[in-house]
Amino acid sequence: QWTSLKPVINTFLKATLHLLSEAKESKLVTFILKSLSKYLPYLPSFPRVAKALLKSTISLWSSTNDSSSDYQKVRLNAFLRIRQLALTQPFPFIEQCLKSSYLAYARRSKFASGATVTSLLPTLTFMGNCVVELYSLDYTSSYQHAFIYIRQMTLHLRSAMQKKTPETFRVVYCWQYIHCLKLWTAVLSSACLGGVNSQSNSNNTDDGMLLSIDPKDADDETKLLRSLIYPLTEIIFGTIKLIPTCRFLPLRLHCVRLLQQLAASSGYFIPTTSILLDVFDLRELSMKPKRVTARSGSNVRGVRLPLIIKLPKQDTLRTVEQLDACISEVFLLLNREADLYRYSPGFPEFSICICQRLRKFAKQIRNGKYRAYAKGCITLCDKYTAFVVQARSQLEEAPKDIKHLEVLKPNNEPSVSERYDSAIAKEKRLEAAMQPAIDEKSAIKASGKRDDNDDIRKGKDATSSDVAGKKQKEKSKKKLAVNMEDLKNVGALEEQDKVAEGIDWSESEEDDEGPESYDVGGDSDSE
Repeated sequence: QWTSLKPVINTFLKATLHLLSEAKESKLVTFILKSLSKYLPYLPSFPRVAKALLKSTISLWSSTNDSSSDYQKVRLNAFLRIRQLALTQPFPFIEQCLKSSYLAYARRSKFASGATVTSLLPTLTFMGNCVVELYSLDYTSSYQHAFIYIRQMTLHLRSAMQKKTPETFRVVYCWQYIHCLKLWTAVLSSACLGGVNSQSNSNNTDDGMLLSIDPKDADDETKLLRSLIYPLTEIIFGTIKLIPTCRFLPLRLHCVRLLQQLAASSGYFIPTTSILLDVFDLRELSMKPKRVTARSGSNVRGVRLPLIIKLPKQDTLRTVEQLDACISEVFLLLNREADLYRYSPGFPEFSICICQRLRKFAKQIRNGKYRAYAKGCITLCDKYTAFVVQARSQLEEAPKDIKHLEVLKPNNEPSVSERYDSAIAKEKRLEAAMQPAIDEKSAIKASGKRDDNDDIRKGKDATSSDVAGKKQKEKSKKKLAVNMEDLKNVGALEEQDKVAEGIDWSESEEDDEGPESYDVGGDSDSE
């Protein structure tokens, strides 16, 4: 009966697509997307309808028109239909899903500027999770697309390094480029951890990207994506070294986080210590910081580094708020760097440069808080060094012959990826706890103050209107009194006007002596 049902199903799917494109309410769109899940297995017979449905779902998934909570359900159901299309349609169709999803994410991340990144960041995080999930379905197709798009980012970076013009710099030093770097870092990290179908064991990365943990070794398909770690690492290092000024220090710290995420997921040694220690050589740290007051109009509550990629031009890294945010972030990343390689046989040699530079910084800096940060990091490195020296003395092989990064890790200790995930989760909890929250009492007080201000304003308006009314009544009484006196003088009404003869009534300015011609100052002096 397929020959008779085929035109009916084709008409039904086309009508559903038309209804999906015309629907405006979020609940109706969600209902249509959920209902389509039962009919997608019939789409292999209608390739044109499948392409149209993919285009429509990609548009709903990446729409910028609505960011409300109701529309998030639309995004979720649209992605579920995209994933179902990638799994149920014949092989070439998944490549179209991968291409369309990444391009939609790249276009959406273009609008995440410094002013709107706060509102768009949750949506971009969700879209990034979706793209990572799609690229985990077929590693062979994902490798081809990842290779092309990572190479495209390499060409942008090479053009900026060769031409060195403001236009080429803006192509690299923007939120769109940074978000694409974060996306490919999450895709490669997910492939390194081998998480294809284990959603129950998923964890969140530094930027909320989805990571799935599988204890099994990576197969040949995952090795394809693992081979892209080296070019992506070189791109991130090139982005860091493109403009080595203190104004773009937040962007360099973003890149350090990406490198640490790759190191934690892949098990490779990707050192970022030199980038972090270079911050202590900035001359702004030795200068006296400026205090930001409320009159200057700046944000006195602090600087949120996850939401910026560059510092302002005026007083760059000179205010107390900027210094606290940047130095705290540097020491946080240094401690995380030491935690990543704490079970490596070469950790004592690795931590020598860190301890030497931090001891020098502790002697030069006057700030007690920064000195405490440095001493805490030195103590942590010494603790890990003592453990490694004792543990590696029992090894039969030389440290240079050991290829496994965590060969000294005890069996009951978490792995490097698990330690990284726990550190990120702890950091997010602390960041959420430090955010200012408005309780009910303060809200009631604020509303009470608004009501009081409204009452005062209304009272002032009422008093001013009363005063104006009294003045108007007094004027009307005076006019009324004058008119009554004039009416009582009946004889004045019968008198005729007398005009003296010989007087010139011309209206020339020379002969006319009006009120403006009098010297008020002279009259007052004579008086």
